[in-house]
Amino acid sequence: MVKTVNGKTVKTGGRVKGTPNKATVLNKKAIEKLLEQYNSSGMFSQDFLSLEPRDRIMIAERLIQYTTPKMQSTSVDLSMENTECTIDVMLKKLS
Repeated sequence: MVKTVNGKTVKTGGRVKGTPNKATVLNKKAIEKLLEQYNSSGMFSQDFLSLEPRDRIMIAERLIQYTTPKMQSTSVDLSMENTECTIDVMLKKLS
């Protein structure tokens, strides 16, 4: 049911903010259990090694996304104070 207070709608039912979705939690646990069994049985290693090298690299690249944080791009500001400096001027400064 939706109420209106001071011209704004107020949520009066459903989950409280921050409460995890039960279906998502259950699905995640089921998938984790399935993958744990697959990995511990040794079948994952056998299946991985039976792939063609190109496919093996592609799978490894996809799996790495879940274990290694992606690098952020960085910017470099190369500002030079004296851009009219010649070799002769530099040599005079060094001597």
